[in-house]
Amino acid sequence: MNNNKLINWHAFKNTCVILFACMFVMSSCGENGDNDKEGGAYDPGKPVVIESFSPLEGGMATRMLISGSNLGNDPSKIKVYFNDKEAAIIGCDKGKALVVTPRQPGDTCTISVVIGNDSVIAPEKFIYHISTTVITLVGQKGTNELKTGSFAEATFMNPSTLTVDNEYNIFLSHWRGNYDIVMINQQDRTVTKMFSGDPTGAPSTDTEGKVVMFPSDGGDVMYVLDPAAQWGVRRRQILHPSAEEQGTGMKDFTINWKHGFAACKLDDMIYTRSYGGQIIKFNPKTRVGELVADGIEPDTDSFLSFDPVNTHMLYISYTSRHCIFTFNILTKEHKLFAGTKNTSGWKDGSTDEALFTNPCQLIFDVNNNIVLADAGNHCIRQITPAGRVSTLIGIAGKSGYQDGNPDDALFNYPKGVAIDKDYNIYIADFNNNCVRKLAVE
Repeated sequence: MNNNKLINWHAFKNTCVILFACMFVMSSCGENGDNDKEGGAYDPGKPVVIESFSPLEGGMATRMLISGSNLGNDPSKIKVYFNDKEAAIIGCDKGKALVVTPRQPGDTCTISVVIGNDSVIAPEKFIYHISTTVITLVGQKGTNELKTGSFAEATFMNPSTLTVDNEYNIFLSHWRGNYDIVMINQQDRTVTKMFSGDPTGAPSTDTEGKVVMFPSDGGDVMYVLDPAAQWGVRRRQILHPSAEEQGTGMKDFTINWKHGFAACKLDDMIYTRSYGGQIIKFNPKTRVGELVADGIEPDTDSFLSFDPVNTHMLYISYTSRHCIFTFNILTKEHKLFAGTKNTSGWKDGSTDEALFTNPCQLIFDVNNNIVLADAGNHCIRQITPAGRVSTLIGIAGKSGYQDGNPDDALFNYPKGVAIDKDYNIYIADFNNNCVRKLAVE
């Protein structure tokens, strides 16, 4: 989006705020300034009533006017929820409350108002519309080498997978050339090469979002980047359990290739999967690992992510199998979740009828939706907790390069996705040699 468009958009939003504020004042008073509803403080002896709200649909930061009675005149004492997401209160008086919709509360929202011990629900539902746009954060289409420096001069060659820490730094596995690890500092708008010479898979932070770990493609090796050590890259081994530890029940492991790490909040361990079908976990502080399961869909690349709500559930995308499985780390159950095994294609719908082509890195968003880089279909897919698959952005089967909204945006074999603490999504657009930023509002 160019600067003129940004200025116009901000001007439009400011105008909307003024108009809604005027609506709020006008609707609170009659033509001659007389109150059309009794004002004053909330009375706990009277019922709170919601008669209506307007508009009935909108997106993030939509100004909504709620009409009713006994809503009080103290904004600090009223709470309004869209499903379970709390809205910001601009003002309330004379049976009116002006609120701002929160970010991504769900497609269909129940509006509830809480004042004191009273809680009431609006008679109608609010329909929330998600606005999705993609921009190029850094990189230049048509380049074929890594160049570090400012965002204006930086280029990549096949950026593959990535993660984001708590400070909004992006860490990228640069798959071609010298197999570089790079750090993208969004605050300084710079790209820095941290390491080169060894192919690495999908990185992960620890459960605190601080220390970053990259799996080396082969063996027990990994690379650790710690802000406490000034981001110096340390080559480390995943340690095998000692004879004494094996005596306590820890199982030894082998790793032939590993393509991703995933941090588990249930046990604070880091999980990885070997190409040969072994799932291994290790303690990020002691680096001691152990075998979790063997024979888990061998002979395919895979990418991992833990469900942030059901923290025992590990989701695994199998790239050459064109599907996503779940693995329960408590019961060891391994189950097909979405797609048809060994059948490529593109189809939205329920998880049992959806089709994917070479799915790669996957993450969870603010509403516990899975966001997936569907590389072979050149698009980003979404899977809801209810099991519905949709194309979030990109045109299925059409490769290209275009920023914009879901009707216009194009990718070329996107392999990596990551999400920051503000729920901005970053995409490693492999064949376009760019890192794209997806704003979902």
